[in-house]
Amino acid sequence: MSDQQWPPRRPGEPRPPYRGQQPFPGPRQPQRPQAQPGRPQQPHPGQQRPHPGQHQPYPGGQPYPEQRPYPAQQQPYPPEQPPYGQQPYPDQQPYPNQPYPEQPYQDQPYPEQPYAEQPYPEQPYPEQPYAGQPPPAYPQGFGPGRFGPEPPKKRRWPKVVVGLLVLALVGVGGYGAYDFYDQMQKWEQTTTDDLNGVGSDLSVAVASLRSVGWEVTAADIGTWLEQPGAYGDGLKLRTLQADPASTDGNSFSVAGYRTWQDTYAKRDHTTVVCANITLATGTQKPLSETITTCPEDVPKTAPDAGQTDTDANAGGVTGHLAELAVEASEQRAAGATEGKLLEIAAPTRPVGNVRADSTALVCAPGTKDLGEGEGYDEGKLIPVRLCAVEGLPNTGTESTKGDPYYIDGADGLTVVNARISGAAAALVKRAEKQGIDLVAGSSFRTMKKQKALCQSDVTGGCPAGDYTLTAQPGHSSHQLGIAIDFEQPSATGGKTCATRASEPASAVWRFLNKNALNFGLKQYSAEAWHWDAYGGKDRCAPM
Repeated sequence: MSDQQWPPRRPGEPRPPYRGQQPFPGPRQPQRPQAQPGRPQQPHPGQQRPHPGQHQPYPGGQPYPEQRPYPAQQQPYPPEQPPYGQQPYPDQQPYPNQPYPEQPYQDQPYPEQPYAEQPYPEQPYPEQPYAGQPPPAYPQGFGPGRFGPEPPKKRRWPKVVVGLLVLALVGVGGYGAYDFYDQMQKWEQTTTDDLNGVGSDLSVAVASLRSVGWEVTAADIGTWLEQPGAYGDGLKLRTLQADPASTDGNSFSVAGYRTWQDTYAKRDHTTVVCANITLATGTQKPLSETITTCPEDVPKTAPDAGQTDTDANAGGVTGHLAELAVEASEQRAAGATEGKLLEIAAPTRPVGNVRADSTALVCAPGTKDLGEGEGYDEGKLIPVRLCAVEGLPNTGTESTKGDPYYIDGADGLTVVNARISGAAAALVKRAEKQGIDLVAGSSFRTMKKQKALCQSDVTGGCPAGDYTLTAQPGHSSHQLGIAIDFEQPSATGGKTCATRASEPASAVWRFLNKNALNFGLKQYSAEAWHWDAYGGKDRCAPM
């Protein structure tokens, strides 16, 4: 049903309030309706009547000028009447309370909706207004037009992915930097410990050599330090310069190198640590070492391990010093004490200049001191100390008692110079381990013995001036005590190493060819049985 009032309002009549409408509680004064001719004036139906005796304030706190008390104060209200507009007309009769008969129109059938042949109309999207529909109303200051047209939505997942990748790269890079720094610190400490070990091993080697009467000078240590090569387990050394503050030249600056590979980038790196080494006198701590800061011009790359000094391989203090230092390093790594380290003093190579006076030296352990003798080199008299090698028998005249050339105390043992006594003793020990029996036929010779050999040369070479098989008296390496003739082998050869004598069928020759150079001894090219520490173009390395 419609909410249209019945009967309808007449023109000019005010609209009555809705059913259940409450009067407005505001402070405004009610508007009195206009008086109509012939009808008494009544208050508006929605007007709130004030309580009798209550005075309404005038704006500004002044009473109304014509305020008068309500008639209710003098006379009672007129009888209550229905609101205006709901009073029936005088001639209108109330409609009986009967239901309206519902009858369909006879001439208008009820249409069927929707038609089957018409599809259901498509509704527009909610955000799109219908045709002719006004835009939605928004409160003032809100809505799409407040900040201009709404920007299109942006995809944020690419930024999230890029941010995660950046965080991952930063994390991986940070871990790699920390891991590299940690490894660098560890290798620097390892190199420092190894370089300290070099000083300790050198000190033991120097003390060992001096304890058996062999002097080690700063030049010997400097020569060894100047040999680029590996020492111990991967440590490489390089002599930088002599200490300018040292007046006697006994101080050196040495750099230790270690090459390592980082676990993160798998790249090779080199750590350099420097130290000052000072040589003192005596056998009690003859060498001191101090770790220092490397100079700016120190090479950053490790020296080539393949570049070695051939003189060190041939023998001398330098070669023996290096060997003793390496052996001391191995003993130290095995936990040997200082007393045990001094036991390695037995030399395994010729010591010092083999053509120089050796009377100040002592015989190496494993040999017996026979006193001083007269040696010769290039026709000059060279005093030497003679030693008998234990475990190496000799059938020569110098070792046979009762022979006119016998040397007192030889007792059938090979007699050598003190400078090669350790090398000869070490060679014998090596042969015993491999099951080879070494027997010498000749060793140290006096001038009288060498002259007799030259005169009795069956080939006639020595008397005629051909000294290939028998040396000229005063020029033989036997007269220095640095040569040994073994009974085997017996082959002869030419005057150069290209035509050298060899005897592969002999077990003794095969052993000497493989091991003699390790102890500083080489073969004389013309004689397969002659091995010495003399040196020269006709002294041959292993084949």
